[in-house]
Amino acid sequence: MKPAHWFLPYDLYERHAVVAQMIAAHGSRGLRVLDVGGRAGLLSRFTPCSVISANVDRSGDERCDGMALPFPNAAFDITVTIDTLEHMPRERRPAFVRECLRVSAKALIVAAPFGSPGHAEAETRLHALFQALTGQPHPYLAEHVAYGLPDIAEIQHLATCSGARLARLAFAGDYRREAHHFAAAIRSRTRRGWRARGEALLWHWRSRALLTRLHLSNQPQPHSNRFFMELLPG
Repeated sequence: MKPAHWFLPYDLYERHAVVAQMIAAHGSRGLRVLDVGGRAGLLSRFTPCSVISANVDRSGDERCDGMALPFPNAAFDITVTIDTLEHMPRERRPAFVRECLRVSAKALIVAAPFGSPGHAEAETRLHALFQALTGQPHPYLAEHVAYGLPDIAEIQHLATCSGARLARLAFAGDYRREAHHFAAAIRSRTRRGWRARGEALLWHWRSRALLTRLHLSNQPQPHSNRFFMELLPG
């Protein structure tokens, strides 16, 4: 881990660091990378590649819908999409993956929260907690709960119906840790006084990347937080 990454939130570090490792397996330098659903300049902090981000809002370099990317076939060496699948209905996901593959010459890397029953239940509880404390739905968790997290059967289906070859599937993180930090941060932000500010600072520090070891496994673990899938165009 580079010193520049020490104080990033671990969850943000995890997804981008693993994707950067998978990109590096293709040589890294000189590669053209498209980050679908990413923010401008974020993935570039983890890889020396030339990265263009595309998003439906104004946070990317290009504003466009990932279902209809305005690029020719194989326009990029590698396309990545990080934590986007859980924000769209399941029936749209296969077409989205195929569209990302269309603009990929070498590989597509997909990362998203892993939908084990325990993880899905934890996110439902977190969303209920957020609503109870703030009186409004959480902008991201509401979609996670409504659309569902990809489970192992869906991941395999996405790979199969894409027409691509599944080169790698890996799992990382512990959703219990992230849920604990999220709940503590929400509770501390909805309280007032010096004690609440102290709790917020404590949980902010505990959630930094410096304090958590990144570990990848080839099989889903009981509490896996995220999956990483690499597809190679046919």
